[in-house]
Amino acid sequence: MNVALFIKDFQKGTELSSRLIENNLNVAFAESIYDLPDHCDVGIIDLDNEKFGNSNFISDLKKQSGIKLIGYMSLIKKGKQANYKTAGCDIIISKASVLKNITNILSED
Repeated sequence: MNVALFIKDFQKGTELSSRLIENNLNVAFAESIYDLPDHCDVGIIDLDNEKFGNSNFISDLKKQSGIKLIGYMSLIKKGKQANYKTAGCDIIISKASVLKNITNILSED
């Protein structure tokens, strides 16, 4: 499985990529929609990041790629969560639980 990380937080990106690689997943860091690896299956988005955590970016990414999108944020707010889901985020989880639960979430497919 190929996973694209839309994450600017160096520490979180390192921890998450290490966890994914330990589970034999291919990981690439992406700066834009055009940075997706070939045959990308999943995109993980830091919704707290101004560049990635907006409805326009999420909507464009979903339309262009059709991949499963998993977003995480520090504090899940109902209104924002609904906007991200409408834009194309398939799953939204808390920042605290993304590292602990990401392999389980990805194995559900």
